[in-house]
Amino acid sequence: MLSIETFIEQSNRAATVEELFEHYKKAMMALGFDQIIFSLMTNHASIERPAGHGIIANYSESWMKYYQEKKYEDFDPVRRHMFAAPGLFVWDELLERVTATKTQKTLMNEGRDAGLNDGIGIPLYGPRGALAGVGAASSAGGVELGDKMLLSKSYLLSLQFYAVFLSLEAQRLKNLAQEPISLTDREQEVLKWCARGKSKPEIADILGLSENTVHTYVKDSLRKLEANNVTLGVLRALQMGLIQI
Repeated sequence: MLSIETFIEQSNRAATVEELFEHYKKAMMALGFDQIIFSLMTNHASIERPAGHGIIANYSESWMKYYQEKKYEDFDPVRRHMFAAPGLFVWDELLERVTATKTQKTLMNEGRDAGLNDGIGIPLYGPRGALAGVGAASSAGGVELGDKMLLSKSYLLSLQFYAVFLSLEAQRLKNLAQEPISLTDREQEVLKWCARGKSKPEIADILGLSENTVHTYVKDSLRKLEANNVTLGVLRALQMGLIQI
């Protein structure tokens, strides 16, 4: 099993958030948690990042899309408890303590059907009152959630991940100030439609391009913006004034 010391060494050497998240996933997987989502629960003024759900995740794309379509973010009891929890909590134990609505019960049941079993929530407290959170679950199940040592290791790994994430984001801001990013007119146009919630096939139809061409514009834009997904890329482009909705 990967030791906490090894993860600390690996994470401190990470050059990008993407690399950091890969190390974090492997460390959490060694504890039984192979499904991870990291969110900024509040705005993070110190790194100029707005609140965002699932800014980094390896949950299935189908579940993430379904979750968004159902607007579950507004009802999710795990997300809500992040704002009140003093530390790590187990999803099932949370549901035993609160009176869940029909929608919340449906959400949690559907999450289990999607492979999110034995879930835990980990609130992470940052500078200037900022709050982030990790949701971790197992696709196979069978995690010993009564093992306090396992839960403590999960919490410590997450604290280290968050600390390095903040450090890398601070460095990103410094680099942006030194090297302005520019997007081509077409890249800006494609990202603008992404910001409006259009899919790649829809954008291709709107702009009269092939879907592969749209994919290339998105990929090149995300590389320039140092973003590992479209949501993050759009947020950064909006922050920098590169696109407007």
